[in-house]
Amino acid sequence: MTEVPGPFDDPLLAYVGLAAVALVALSVAAWLARLSAARVPIQTWLFLLPAIFIPLWLGALAWAIFITIVAILGAKEFAKTTGLYAQRPFVLVVYAAIIAVNAAAYARTDGVFLTLPMWSFLALTLVPILMNRTEQMVQWFALSVMAITFYGFFLGHLVWLYGAPQGLGYLLFVVTATQLNDVLAFLGGKRFGRHTWTALSPNKTIEGSLFALGGTLVLAFAQWPIAFPHLPWYGVLVAGLIVGVGGQVGDLTMALIKRNAGVKDFGGMLPGHGGITDRTNSLMVTAPTFTHAIGFLFGPI
Repeated sequence: MTEVPGPFDDPLLAYVGLAAVALVALSVAAWLARLSAARVPIQTWLFLLPAIFIPLWLGALAWAIFITIVAILGAKEFAKTTGLYAQRPFVLVVYAAIIAVNAAAYARTDGVFLTLPMWSFLALTLVPILMNRTEQMVQWFALSVMAITFYGFFLGHLVWLYGAPQGLGYLLFVVTATQLNDVLAFLGGKRFGRHTWTALSPNKTIEGSLFALGGTLVLAFAQWPIAFPHLPWYGVLVAGLIVGVGGQVGDLTMALIKRNAGVKDFGGMLPGHGGITDRTNSLMVTAPTFTHAIGFLFGPI
């Protein structure tokens, strides 16, 4: 007898449906809470969701190209915000490293993927030597290392996950749960926030952060049969904690850069969200942390 496919047998199809439901639910929640500030971000999500799901439908190569473009655009924002953009030789090494890392992730050459950051850093050491300059070279070098690490290697894990045997469910969980964690922190802070707790992001509240963490844990268990049905309950708990905590760490890490640069957002490409970096900063932490934590606990991804 031929087994009839269940609704969760295709993670991508299931997540497309769930994303549509979540967008409607969040829109209703924002309307009930009278959060007019949420209108523009929600409208932007009407563009972002197809932009994310279409490359996933097209396959691994399309997804790798998409993430590479996103990473380069984000690194460009970072370089302009920090002043690195004027140092073209450093920026070119950063771009080349991002392309190489994502190519290695797509090809699933784990040895190359894991060591490319080191080779990229060595390439950066040649820049001040070839330029025969010393002024502020340490600063530009350090910023370039950060750009390669966060935009290249960390975001490159999104490409790496796609090619794993059970990676599509993992990938969809990390991407959607991380973005929902950000949304929950925003909604929780607006609705329940009373006590701020960090100078890095003055609008972030204890109540909003706890609301996001709790909501993300609930979402992790709700997505258990779709994203990682083979994991035990404590694996799902770990996944939820990684996104619920790591997402906020990523947001605050890039908030530190913005505060030092004296800007509110990295750019204005995404109305209501800022720039590419403002939308991917949490993924820079959750993607690699999830990949290696789950891999360590339950076998290599």
